[in-house]
Amino acid sequence: MSATVPKATLVAIASCVTALAVTLTGCSSDSKEAAAPSGPAKVAPPAILQAGTLKVCAPNDGTPPSIYHDESGVLVGSEVDLAKALAGQLGLKPDFVETAFSSVIPTLQAKQCDVIMAQLYIKPEREKVVDFVPYVYSGTGIAVSKQHPAAITGMDDSLCGKKVIVAIATTAEELTVEQSGKCTAAGKPEIDITRNSHADVALQQVQNGQVDAYLDTAETLGYYATKTGAQIQLAGKPFGTIKIGAATLKGDTALHDAIAKALGDLEANGTYAKILGEWGQTDLDIQK
Repeated sequence: MSATVPKATLVAIASCVTALAVTLTGCSSDSKEAAAPSGPAKVAPPAILQAGTLKVCAPNDGTPPSIYHDESGVLVGSEVDLAKALAGQLGLKPDFVETAFSSVIPTLQAKQCDVIMAQLYIKPEREKVVDFVPYVYSGTGIAVSKQHPAAITGMDDSLCGKKVIVAIATTAEELTVEQSGKCTAAGKPEIDITRNSHADVALQQVQNGQVDAYLDTAETLGYYATKTGAQIQLAGKPFGTIKIGAATLKGDTALHDAIAKALGDLEANGTYAKILGEWGQTDLDIQK
């Protein structure tokens, strides 16, 4: 998960206040504008908990653009839209079960939901306890101003001597420090690095020409480019990518395979690409 949260999304959700303090007792919500089931249900109990419904574990502390609460308290984001589309493709109604991110896997194991869609990176230690269907990449990106684009091509020597802001305690910070060392080792100027965890502030400085670039997760930068009107563009392709996946109980083959098939159908009919495009995540397409 990205640790960078826009100020506008720091909204207290009254209906889920209790869930913030309770690890396994999730707050359940249908969200809004759920896709209608595309036909008869393709999975049923015991593969899912409740006939006709796909219970989706979602974090109540997520971040844009993947999964978060908007100003009115409604759960939104690219993963929310994808979860709704997958449920519809399976002939099911989505029901979002909200809990803290740290509790999503225990909540699944406690059989309070059927699948996790929660910015969950696919890592070996997690693959030991759940099965994954990969559906998008997470990566690091470099944002530059549309009006004042610096001659930056990616995480390479084009950053040498540039003034950049990086999100604190992220892969972006780690890779930028590493690249700065490569610059000086090659006899080139080091990268002038400033650290700031407020993406909106950092991107304003990029747009004003005060700094050359801002580095954060590619999905965060895509959110600002598509949803906030920020006059920025990505320099090069996302890098340092890792897969994010839909997690099901270990051994629940019927549901795992059904989700994999539904995702393939959404990719084939264009729904998947449309969702990613709406949230600025086209370059994070799992098919690429």
